[in-house]
Amino acid sequence: MNLHYVSDSSLDDIKSNIKHNIPYYSSDIPWMDEYFGSESWSFPSKIRVEDIDLHMPISSTVHFDLENTKKVYSTLKDITLIQACDERMWTYLAHQTFWNYMRERWPVESYLKKGKPEDAIRERYFFMSNKGRALVRNGIARLWWYGYVSYDEEREDPFELTAMLLSKLDIAQSLLERVFSGNRDITRAVLAVIHQKDKVEGIAVSRNVFRSLMMYINQLGGVTILDALDRSELERLIEGKLNKLLHES
Repeated sequence: MNLHYVSDSSLDDIKSNIKHNIPYYSSDIPWMDEYFGSESWSFPSKIRVEDIDLHMPISSTVHFDLENTKKVYSTLKDITLIQACDERMWTYLAHQTFWNYMRERWPVESYLKKGKPEDAIRERYFFMSNKGRALVRNGIARLWWYGYVSYDEEREDPFELTAMLLSKLDIAQSLLERVFSGNRDITRAVLAVIHQKDKVEGIAVSRNVFRSLMMYINQLGGVTILDALDRSELERLIEGKLNKLLHES
């Protein structure tokens, strides 16, 4: 199939009318055709992909994020970062292709109880205004982004670091919302070091230690051209700092 995009005018319409459209987000079936009537609201791109059959969440704690990340990223691995940052594609996928998954994974009813469901809808079905967090928060884009920053074809299991990333939600959030997260060498170096400590050496890295490590990398970026360092150099720097933090904790 060809990936589809929501048109600019249609995106503006439904994004500016989220509060009014909240009841639609409880629908058991996609509602965009009904909403726009005879008006054309989407268009096909030139990107050809295989159908993706996502695993449905079965409880509030069993979401199959790793399995679904493998499916989404494997299918869309060849799209560019520019294409991946296009809100129109993810909005179409969230509202049409993967509507049933979105209803199970991010049910609007749970947000109605907490108040301000329009904020949750904007975060999960569209892109937030904070572009640095948008890809991590959108209900479908996040699955691609997890794969993008962690997939390592040099490993026997290319998704080994993805499993590490998703094994601890604090790691995923703290790492992926940093400004350097678009540099896969940095994110994979961080995950490789954490994986070595956790899975090989049996040393757990606490939330506080990990956050301190992230602060160090941010500061390092201010005095060192991180983009110029290769993976092995990055891993040595990160491991050295992590060992110091673990010793001090």
